[in-house]
Parts: sequence; C-alpha cells; structure tokens
Amino acid sequence: MHQINYILQHFHLLYPGAKEVSIHYSTEEDLLLRSRIRVQKYTGGFFEQKRPRPQQVIWREWNGERLPFFFDAENEQELVTYHADGTATINYDIIASAFYLLSGWQEHYGVERDKFGRYTYKASVQAKYGFITKPVVNYYFDLLKEVIERVYQKDISHNLWGNYNFASCLTCDVDRLNSAWKASGKQQLKAGNMKNLGALLLRKAVGKDAWNNLSEVTALAEKYGAKVTMFFLPSDQRYNGYPNADYDLTKAKYQKLVQSIADTEHEVGLHGSFGTSNDLVQLKADMRKLPVQVNGNRFHYLCYQPEKTEQVLQQSKLQYDSTLGFAEHIGFRNSYCHPFYPFDFKNRKASPTLELPLYLMDTSLYNISYMHLKPSDVLAAVKPLVDEVKKFKGLFTLLWHNENFSAYSEYPVLKGNPSWREVLEQVMGYLSAEGATFLTCSEATEKIKSEG
Repeated sequence: MHQINYILQHFHLLYPGAKEVSIHYSTEEDLLLRSRIRVQKYTGGFFEQKRPRPQQVIWREWNGERLPFFFDAENEQELVTYHADGTATINYDIIASAFYLLSGWQEHYGVERDKFGRYTYKASVQAKYGFITKPVVNYYFDLLKEVIERVYQKDISHNLWGNYNFASCLTCDVDRLNSAWKASGKQQLKAGNMKNLGALLLRKAVGKDAWNNLSEVTALAEKYGAKVTMFFLPSDQRYNGYPNADYDLTKAKYQKLVQSIADTEHEVGLHGSFGTSNDLVQLKADMRKLPVQVNGNRFHYLCYQPEKTEQVLQQSKLQYDSTLGFAEHIGFRNSYCHPFYPFDFKNRKASPTLELPLYLMDTSLYNISYMHLKPSDVLAAVKPLVDEVKKFKGLFTLLWHNENFSAYSEYPVLKGNPSWREVLEQVMGYLSAEGATFLTCSEATEKIKSEG
C-alpha cells in the first residue's frame, strides 16, 4: 500500500477537494470491491526485483500530449473506460508509473554514477525516452483529476499560490567571491581585452573582487519584484582535489556579509560542501559556521546520493532541500513540477524534508560537457519548461551563480550574444510576464507545509 499512499499524499496536496473521493486500486480478481473510480493495478514483479529501469514503455495520448506509461507493455486499451453505471476505470497503472518517477526509484537502484557520485542524466529514463522537459507525473495527476471531476460532477481545481499562475524561486549558490580577477581575467587576457583585464585587477587590488557582488544579485532580483535565496558554502578546503568555496566563511567580514543578507527580505541557506550529502556530522559542522539559523540546503555540485542523502537530511532537521536537478540538462528530474516529499526507501514512506526540485541551472546551459548552449538560444530552451510549470500551477526553481550576475562571467560569450546576466533577465522577464509570484525557498516551503 505504500505506493498508493505516497502518490495520493501528493495528489491530495495539489487537489485537496479529492480527499473524500474513493479511489480503488484494483485487479481483475477483486473488482467486487467496487468504488466509483478504479485504477487497474500492475501485478508484475518489477518492484520486487528492484531493477532500476523497466524494460519497456508504451506511449498513449492524453489531451494532445504523448505520455509514457510503464509496466503495461501488452496493454492496448483506451486510457479510461467510463461505465454505464457512472463509474470509471483507469486502464493503466498510473499509480505505479507515478511512484516509479516521483520516488526516484531508478536512482535508488541504479548503479550509474559520475565522478562526484551523482546519478547521471544519460542513465535516466527521461534521457532514454526524451521526456525530461515534461512533468509526466503532473499529467498522470491531471488524468486522475479529470476522471474524478467527470464521475463526481465536481470541480476539484486548486491553486497553491492564490491568484498567481504559478510560483518561482530565484536562487544563487555563492561558491566564489574572490576569483573574478583570475578566472574571468584569464579569458580577458586570452581575448586581448586589456581594458577589462585592467578593471578586474584594479577591483581586486582595492579589495573588491568583481564576483564579490551580492548587492548586484539582490538588486537584479528586486528589479523583478523577487527575493533571492542565497546558499552559502561553509568549507574552503579542497575535497578529493575538487574546490569548495574560495572564501573562509568563518572570517568576520563574511559573517557580517551573510548577516546583512539575512537582515533583508532575501534568504540565507546552506550550501552543503563536498562530502556532506552522506555525512551528517560534516553537514551539521557546516551549519554551525553560518551566523544565522537556516531552513534549507542545496548540496555543492548538486551532489545527492539517493541511498544515503535522504536519511542525512531527515536527521539534520532542515525543512527543505533544493538539490534534485540534473547537472547535465535542464528539466524535471523526478518528472514533477511541484515541491514534493522524497520517498524514504528505508521506512517506505514520504520523508519529512520537502524537496524544491531544481529545473534550471546556468552551468547546465553553458558547460561544454553539458548542454553547451549559446546565450542567444537559452530563452527558447527555457520557455517550454516555464509553460509546463504554468500549466500545472507549479513552482519554477532556478539557480544562477553570482559570477553570472557580473559583467565578468567566467565563460565568455560570442560577439552578438547577450551576456549571462542578460540571459537571466530574459528568463526573469518571461517568468514575470507569465504571471509568476516570486518567493524565497522558505516561503514556498511554508506554503506547501501549511497545505498539509
């Protein structure tokens, strides 16, 4: 029963008017236990064998969209059968398919990991079948919602965000505050742009590196009526050869900087350093370095180990996490465009730590090993994601590093292209035009938790 309980918990969060509706999870043998809505149950052994991916997927059309359905490879029935007695049968196990995607089953049992221990996008069913830009679980829920409304003749529509079309959280991972002179300076030197190089070096010489620019971050957010959540990285020590922060958060000037952000309407969060995703002691040590109490976290480099991280987060007592997005590609890692409670595989129930999934990260766009998009092509790639979130009144979470709020980004752009700051402004403008309300991560978390 844990599968249906987990999925209905999230369905009822979006559509609380459905809580009193009887939905029976049935097989052909127990149809005498009739309710007005039945979901045909998958009876195979996939979940007992604990394979990471189903061997087959079939595609069916729902309201003009082609959707993947798992575990029903031999099924050729219509999606829904409405019976003369006023009942309905959903002929595909949307509960099992939704559970498979939302729970992160493929990651928990998949062995594919990159050098940072992250589950890889290329190993995912989203990559294999090409639906990373579709929140498929929301479409399953939409199907169930339509069946309920038709059978019970009632409207169960609900909007978590009041009168707004959807919500958005602008976030910033503060990894580097002191490296523009070196990282961007190298690019300026290579391009022969001595004027910009001189400006970078001068700023460094007077103690104000171009990436020590958090006032620029807040100013841009406020331009669009937004509040930004900044995740600060507490460790400046290298980990297995990989960099953490380029600043020492324990120094007085950075303690003061963090406190100054916390004293505004913007939010301070924890950017758990390398190794903290599977080490509670280290994560708590990171938390103690911050001068303020925080509600949430995002792990550095989006490190998340499905078999360990959820337990660490639960024990940390943090209210939310916002790590779950693929580094390599923008889109819906768990095929869902709302916050959700990750599945606790150990205790077979929803975790108490809310996940605010990440759909868009600047590094995913320009990294040569990832999507490697030109700045001029980004908005066209992002708009479909925003449109999906708007369709289902979801939450659009995006990450822009403070380096890319600067005029001196690490990755230079070709002549004629907008800067990465201008790309962010294009995205923020589109979010605003489409009717988003901008919230901090804590505000979004509080709203979800208040709904139950």
